[in-house]
Amino acid sequence: MTVDQLIFDYLFQLSLNSGYSTYDHLPLETENAPYPFVVIGSVQTLPVVTKNALQGQLVANVDVWGDGEGRFKVSQMMNDIFVQASQPVELDGYSVRLKIDDYDNQIMQDTSVPNTVLNHGMMTLVFNLN
Repeated sequence: MTVDQLIFDYLFQLSLNSGYSTYDHLPLETENAPYPFVVIGSVQTLPVVTKNALQGQLVANVDVWGDGEGRFKVSQMMNDIFVQASQPVELDGYSVRLKIDDYDNQIMQDTSVPNTVLNHGMMTLVFNLN
């Protein structure tokens, strides 16, 4: 399995194990997903190849969506995922550790759905790969 898929699966399972509705895409209208929910988005691999191993960084984007009154819950979910992801983990022989000083998050109000205000939390998680 590729390292980007390993971190994607790790974050997806971490979110599910926390009891959050979790998707690999923004749910379609026909899926009728209740708020709040988590979307595990893109994962970028920034490799550093050595003689003996693949090292580098993985950059993962995680979004949390809540309704207009759910900002507190969105913030809680983001913090929960961050805290859990900050624990070092072994994934298929790779040592993966979150770079806490590169963590980035924000919560914005989204009005792209007519007559609806949503809270959109966006996190960027950067992992060292050894």
